[in-house]
Amino acid sequence: MAITNFQPTIWSAAILERFNQANVLIPALNRQYEGELRAGNTVKITAVNTPTIVDYAGASRVITPAQMTDTTQSLVINQEKAFSFIVDDIDDVQSAGSFEPVTRDAGAALSEDAEAVVIAALKSGGTSAGTGAITTADHAYAAVIAIRQALVKANVPTSDRLLAVSPECASLLLGSGSKLTNFDPVGDEPLRNGVIGRLLGFTVIEHPQLTHTSNRPALIGFHAASVGYVGQIDKTEAGRMENKFADYVRGLNVFGTKVLRATAVQTYLPAS
Repeated sequence: MAITNFQPTIWSAAILERFNQANVLIPALNRQYEGELRAGNTVKITAVNTPTIVDYAGASRVITPAQMTDTTQSLVINQEKAFSFIVDDIDDVQSAGSFEPVTRDAGAALSEDAEAVVIAALKSGGTSAGTGAITTADHAYAAVIAIRQALVKANVPTSDRLLAVSPECASLLLGSGSKLTNFDPVGDEPLRNGVIGRLLGFTVIEHPQLTHTSNRPALIGFHAASVGYVGQIDKTEAGRMENKFADYVRGLNVFGTKVLRATAVQTYLPAS
């Protein structure tokens, strides 16, 4: 049977739509470096040092221009995650409109995998704001304060601050006497997946994959623009199985992520 009804453009769009709907952290990250990409590509990100402020009057109104320097970071697109499955008769299945469940599941699976990579990058690339035990709501709130203080001392902007919390930590923060307030989107700002409220200037997001040693409560506070993400659903294709009376569909998600400013990502991961 020839595969005549498969439409890779429409299929890719459907997968990406489900991918985006399932994401929790990725929509908030810095994606300005996305463009034409392939696995193995490297995005070079250049930053220039901040000029030194001098006392103009104290220097008799004579100043010497400072020599500017720059630093370069590399965001490597080094993740290639694929899916594939067999359909007995792809023409009939697609024409009947029953790819919806498969599209949803494939997009959700790709999202879960990519979000796990992002969380690992936040943990490894961030700065520790504390490791004390978190067993009560007061402990959890104190950890949020510690993260907030660390961000303030690092001169991290107050806007677009997010706080990712594990389910165990969310349960403590949502307990009796909770200080969380409602998350009210501004303008066209979407209501993000996983948002449970606002606290101390953070949009608080509960993430099921933010696990820690022995399921201990864990938190990561960060400035959204300080974490880069580059990715796309790179390929989807269909073909005929050689040894079965069936067809296959497969796809590839290519992406990379990096903490661009370590002090703008503050972790609170209690020791075991």
